[in-house]
This record gives sequence, structure tokens and C-alpha cells, in this order.
Amino acid sequence: MLKKLSLALSLIVTICFGLSLNASAQAAKTQVITTTDFYGEVAQEVLGSKGKVTSIINNPSTDPHDFEPTTKTAKQVAQADLVIYNGIGYDSWVKKLNGKKYLAVASLVGKKDGDNEHIWYDVPAMISLTEKLATYFSKKDAKNADYYQKNAQAYIKELKQLTTLETNIAKQAKGQKVAVSEPVFDYALASMGYKVANKHFAKATEDESDPSYSDIKKLQTMIKKKQIAFFVQNTQSDSKVIDNMAKLCQENDVPIVKVTETKPKGKTYVQWMTQEFKQVQNN
Repeated sequence: MLKKLSLALSLIVTICFGLSLNASAQAAKTQVITTTDFYGEVAQEVLGSKGKVTSIINNPSTDPHDFEPTTKTAKQVAQADLVIYNGIGYDSWVKKLNGKKYLAVASLVGKKDGDNEHIWYDVPAMISLTEKLATYFSKKDAKNADYYQKNAQAYIKELKQLTTLETNIAKQAKGQKVAVSEPVFDYALASMGYKVANKHFAKATEDESDPSYSDIKKLQTMIKKKQIAFFVQNTQSDSKVIDNMAKLCQENDVPIVKVTETKPKGKTYVQWMTQEFKQVQNN
């Protein structure tokens, strides 16, 4: 009986010790929080199996501007080794939480308040973020530095497929004018060599106010006279003015490039960008 009891106690101690080791290993792994899933993807690609990345916003229908952090969100941010966010007003709510270390992508690539906040449409910025994370993880966990650097280079290779696509599109763009519903896609358009002809109109839409009568008339004229190569429509925008402009484009055979501000479910960042870039290439 005593032997059986001793064996049972031994087994319990072994199990508890194993669980304790497992918990310690989990705690030792790098914990990263990102405000959005496209930055979360970058972090996970570099971090690989050496840590965990949690994206606070991973639903395409959630607007980061309007997100209200919960108690759970605050706890996740407080426990994370690193918090990655966009910056310049896009997801400023995260800075009100008690994070240990923050990385603003905007600051990383030299953007300031008033600049276009849709930085993830600037592929070189995503490459810079990948490189920065490889350096950060390598310093934090030096014994796995080669692992992080290799992961980063593999992901950068994928991202460079996008810059190659932009370069090829630029050969056909030749500085042509385009119009946009709002400045979501502007960094990509600039890389492709296009010029946005209705920035005042687009800014009003982004600020959730109606464009002026003058701006509306100007855009209508550009569409009717085919003075733009295509119209970029953010399909997540809920605006009757934009819907009417899209309809006018269809009536006048002006191509429409459809984009979204958030990453669609089931697609990687590279797949998402490729799909949208190819719409431009095919127009």
C-alpha cells in the first residue's frame, strides 16, 4: 500500500514539475501585441515558433479608429513584451494602455501627424518593419538570432514581389492621373507612378464629411471626360456620394479599382496586396 502511495505521489510530483516547466517555457517566449492583423502577420513571420503574436483587431469590419479597448485588451497590452501599432492617429487608443514597450510604424518610417496614415500600403515601410523586428528579436533572444534573421529575409523576399509588381506597373502608368474615394491606396499609387487628381475630395471623405459641391462637380467632369485612368474605390466606405461616383464611372467606361482598408479574412498581406495591385495592372 505504501509503495503504491509512494508511486502515486511520485507521479503527481512529476506531472506538476512538467506543467511548471511548460508554463515557464511559455512565459519565456516573446509575447507581441499588434493593433491590426497585417502588422501581426509581419511579427509572426519573423518570430516564428519562438513566441506568440496576438492582433487586437482581426475582423475586417472593425474600424481601428473607433475601437474601444476592453479590460482583456488592457491586460494583453500590459503583459506583452512589445506592442506594435500604426501611429499618427490611426490607433491612438493603444497608447492610453499600460504597455511595456511600444513600436509605432509611423515613427519607424519617418511619418508625422498629418501624413497619410495608411502606411501598410507602402510596401517599403513593411520591409522596414520586418527588418526592425528581426533586429529587436535577435537582441532580445540572441541565441536564436540566426533564426529571426532567416525568417525576416524569407518574408522580405515575398514583400519584394510586390515592389517588383509596382515597378512593372509604373512602366505603364507614366504619371497618369487617377481619382480616389479616399486616400487609402495613395502610397501604392505613388509607388506605381500615378498622380491623385482629387486630393481635396478624398480628404473630405476620409474625415467622414461630404465633399464640397465644387469638388464633386470637378470629379464628375473628370469622369465624364475620361481625364482619369481609373477610380479607386474603398469598398468599405459607406457613402452615397462615392456610390454615385462609382455608378458614373460605370456609365462612362472608367475602370474601377476596388480596395479595402482592412485585410480580408483568409488572405495573407501579400495575397491581399497582389490582388489589388493586379487590378491596376489589368486596367
